[in-house]
Amino acid sequence: MIVAVLAFLALGIFALGLIAFRAAWLVTHPKRGWRPSNWTPSPLEGRRIQFKSQDGTRLIGWIKNHPDPIGTVLCVHGLGTNRTELEWRAYRLFKRSFSVFLFDFRACGDSDGSITTGGVREADDLTAALDRCKHEPTFGNAPIVVLADSMGGTVALKAASTRTEIRAIFTDGAFASMESAIGWGFTNHTGLPATPFRGIVVRIAEWISREQVSALSVIDLIGQIAPRPIQIAHGLADPLVPASDARLLYQHAREPKHIWLVPDAGHVVGAFVDPEAYTDRVARFFRRALKSKPDLELTL
Repeated sequence: MIVAVLAFLALGIFALGLIAFRAAWLVTHPKRGWRPSNWTPSPLEGRRIQFKSQDGTRLIGWIKNHPDPIGTVLCVHGLGTNRTELEWRAYRLFKRSFSVFLFDFRACGDSDGSITTGGVREADDLTAALDRCKHEPTFGNAPIVVLADSMGGTVALKAASTRTEIRAIFTDGAFASMESAIGWGFTNHTGLPATPFRGIVVRIAEWISREQVSALSVIDLIGQIAPRPIQIAHGLADPLVPASDARLLYQHAREPKHIWLVPDAGHVVGAFVDPEAYTDRVARFFRRALKSKPDLELTL
C-alpha cells in the first residue's frame, strides 16, 4: 500500500512538473508565424528597417511616415505575437494623419532571438525602437506616442517612467505584473488552479530565459509618467489578464489618466469593438495629448 501511495505521489509530482514546464515553454517560445484570426495583410506597405537592441539582438521594424504628421505612433505588440497584431490599427491611424512605427520583439516575427523574456529584455527592445523613432529622418520632429497591447503595454509603461520622449500611452490589456498574468492565464487555459502552478511556471520560465521574469511590475512606476496622459483599456471578459489589473494600474497612475472597461470584450479590446470607432478613440486621445487640436473634446 505504501509503495502504491508513493508511486501515485511521484506520478502526480511528475505530471505537475510536466504541465508547468509545458506552460513555461509556451510562454518563452512564441510561434514565429503567429497571425491574428482571419488576418489579411493591410494596405500599409511600411518600409522595412533593422536596428539592434541593447544586447545586440537584431530587431526588424516597419515605418510608414505621413507627409504631414500629427505625431508618430510607436505600435508595441504583446507576448507571443508580432507586429501583425497592430498592423491594421497602424494603417487606420496612418489614415488619420499619424506616422507609424511597428516592430517585432526579440524571438517574434522577423526579429532575431529564440526566447521571449516576458518583458525583461523586451524593455530594451522597446527603448531601441524609441531611439530609432527619434533618429529616423523621415519622421522629422513629430512627437512620439505609444499604442501597446498586453505585455507590450506593461513594457511601454515601464519605459515611459524614465523616457519622457513618450508623450502619451494608450495601453490595451496590459498587466500589472508578469507573475500575476501567468497565474491568471494558466488557470483560464487549463482549468487548473494558479496555486501551486504559478510559482513553478514562473521559476521554470526564469530558468529558460535566464531573466527574473517575476520582477516585471509597473505598479510602483506608473505614477512617474505624469503629467503625460495615460489611457488604460481593458475587456471585462479578458481570459488572459484580469480587469482588476487595469483598475490597479489606474489607481496607481496620476492625472491625467483615463480608463476604458468594455463589457463582454476579451483580451485586447481592439479585437472586440468596431475597428473604426476604436481607432477614432485612440486618435482623439493622442490628438488631445499632443494638443494638436486644443478645441477637440475628448469623450472617454
